[in-house]
Amino acid sequence: MTKKINVENVVSEYVAGVISGRLPSCRMVVLACQRYLDDWKREDLYFDWKAVKKFVAFSSSLKHFKGEFAGRPIDLEPWQIFIVANVFGWKKKATGKRRYTYADVFVPRKNGKTTFAAVLALYCMMLDGESGAEVYAAAVDREQARICFEASKELISVSMFSRLVKTYTSSLVYQKTASSYKPLSKETKNKDGLNPSCAVCDERHAWQTNEIFEVLKTGIGARSQPLIFSISTAGNDTSLPYFSDIKFLKEVMLGIKEKDNHFIMLYTPDDEDAWDDPITWHKVNPNYGVSLSPTYMENEYLEAKQKGGTVLAAFCTKNLNKWVDAPTVWIADDTVKENNHDLDESLLEGEECYIGIDIASKTDLTCASFFFPKYKAFKYLFIIPEGKVIELEDRVDYRRWAEQGWVTVAPGKVIDEEWYLERLKIELDKYNIKCIAYDPWGMWNMIQKFGRYQEVLLEYQQSIRYMSVPTKWFESAVLKSELNFMHNPILRWNMQNVVIYTDPNANIKLDKARSRNKIDGVVATVNAVGGWLNKTTGDTGEIYVSHGLRTVSLPSA
Repeated sequence: MTKKINVENVVSEYVAGVISGRLPSCRMVVLACQRYLDDWKREDLYFDWKAVKKFVAFSSSLKHFKGEFAGRPIDLEPWQIFIVANVFGWKKKATGKRRYTYADVFVPRKNGKTTFAAVLALYCMMLDGESGAEVYAAAVDREQARICFEASKELISVSMFSRLVKTYTSSLVYQKTASSYKPLSKETKNKDGLNPSCAVCDERHAWQTNEIFEVLKTGIGARSQPLIFSISTAGNDTSLPYFSDIKFLKEVMLGIKEKDNHFIMLYTPDDEDAWDDPITWHKVNPNYGVSLSPTYMENEYLEAKQKGGTVLAAFCTKNLNKWVDAPTVWIADDTVKENNHDLDESLLEGEECYIGIDIASKTDLTCASFFFPKYKAFKYLFIIPEGKVIELEDRVDYRRWAEQGWVTVAPGKVIDEEWYLERLKIELDKYNIKCIAYDPWGMWNMIQKFGRYQEVLLEYQQSIRYMSVPTKWFESAVLKSELNFMHNPILRWNMQNVVIYTDPNANIKLDKARSRNKIDGVVATVNAVGGWLNKTTGDTGEIYVSHGLRTVSLPSA
């Protein structure tokens, strides 16, 4: 049974709750509500409550067709009614037509956006007062475009309007006004002849180009009050157009840019919001506690925290609506921080130690990683030439780290080999060195100069063939918080720069070429682990043998 809704009160209470802070809300939503209040002072606009009530009543006449709400009327939530009020309520006094031509609703998944979009598309086909209406469900590909379209078909099929709408495989037709509704994607032929009255653009974050959007914009010119309604979550590729579009829309809301015919509702975290804070979850998810349960969010968060990598990226993009370049997150920073403990370094003297060396370039950051299995602890010797410190090229403060003792500054613009070896040997002499695993690149001229330590040198190839096993061991140990990085800030920074390459057999390695900044400490660490596994298991760690895979027995992480 449809509940009676006082639309004016719902909108007023929602706005008051957001503005007062009573309803947890992000800054962009607060600004949207303030924009609504400010618009009441404008003399060039008027508000049509009748149009808003008509939409809300239409929605309530439809029923959910799946999930726990199946069979119930689609009674819009306050935030959805607020959106409807703005999009359909504000009109220009000069023309009597709608003020907004464009609308963007940027909201995380599980907030009912597909159903909302499907209702809006049906309304614009049937009841928007447009003869010969052309409505499109637009998306990046045919499959995605059909999601909203098929939802609309299901809604119509079980509604009082079922006899009024002809249903076809790829179209709906409302015969009374000769109006149609179709899916639209890049695969659609003859796109240039479109004359859309309404288009619902689904998951804009995934659109490789704005080609379809531009086609729609060009086609709406002959309509008196067209609507292009975009609804999307955040994505994991900030190079795609919608990331820039969202940046522009934020600037509009902040008053930096102007676009008066564009309604903007962005549910996205503020800069200071913590991703692991339930208050943040509530702020960016308007259906929190309705279609999105706190238990669900808690479970999603725990999985993201434990697994990191792409799971964490997906949580941030899909559940928090935060743009994240997925490849840049391997292990969550919070998880890395849990692998830091106080340890008296004097306890390490004379202890069994396995070294990993990465000399990427003698003009750049280099690292030697010291692994002490007894304590599962890592100590680091980071070295950088003086010229690099002055340049600040890597956007980090090497000078401060040098003052704090985390990095050693080599004189000049190039790290001298003799100087490097002497500095390294000072550290080597403190411990019982069992193995020095090194990346052969950049080391060929130095091997003969290691003196008594030459006998423990181990050339460790950086191919996935050899790197997968130690990388997986290291990953597992970090995720279980079993290691100790001894609060090294450079290693922590390196960890957040790592991009992982995965082959079709789920073998992994550190991808230096795609990593966004320095990862030398992590490479050296994996080399150290690889050397340790080699010596303690009697195994090379090689994952491929001839034509197949083999299993290696490893010490537990």
